[in-house]
Amino acid sequence: MEFPLSEEGREQARLAGTALVGERLDAVYSSPLGRAFETAEIIARETGFRGSVVPLEGLMERRGGSLEGTTHEQRVARNQEFTKKLLSLPEEERWSLVGAETDEEVLARFEGAISGIRARHAAGARLAVVTHGGVMRVFLRARFGPDVLPGTERAANASITRLEWGAEDEPRLLEVSSTRHLSSPPRVSATE
Repeated sequence: MEFPLSEEGREQARLAGTALVGERLDAVYSSPLGRAFETAEIIARETGFRGSVVPLEGLMERRGGSLEGTTHEQRVARNQEFTKKLLSLPEEERWSLVGAETDEEVLARFEGAISGIRARHAAGARLAVVTHGGVMRVFLRARFGPDVLPGTERAANASITRLEWGAEDEPRLLEVSSTRHLSSPPRVSATE
């Protein structure tokens, strides 16, 4: 079961797209999950990108095993004791307990998708990739260390993370999980 993008999510996607106006985009890639793909389409529209959004399975969120397609509230209602036990475990143990993808599996899948994307474009191409907070957390922590998103912190919804690949083929982190664009600008009245 997929969870659709909410009206708030659509507005956040619009604001993310607006934040990227004026930047050249050579391609837009997205997780094929509906909420991410719709976010990518909104961003593409807002930036004036004229191509099609390309869905890639490797950009999907972690496969959640027995948790897949359920909300926290549904899990508590179904089995409060199990949910309590699950939350008491370190994150990687939680994933193992419910048969979800491990961090290593997520990382291999996601890095494979990123490598494939990069192989399709010349050096210096400007690419937008719309994915999910959990996979971004795994990728960023593997590449830049656990303090980049400490504890259980994830990249915020509709946040912007910027990476640049140089000649040494290693990414350089320029910006991580920025949400500045999601803040409402101050309103100016007609008399000011």
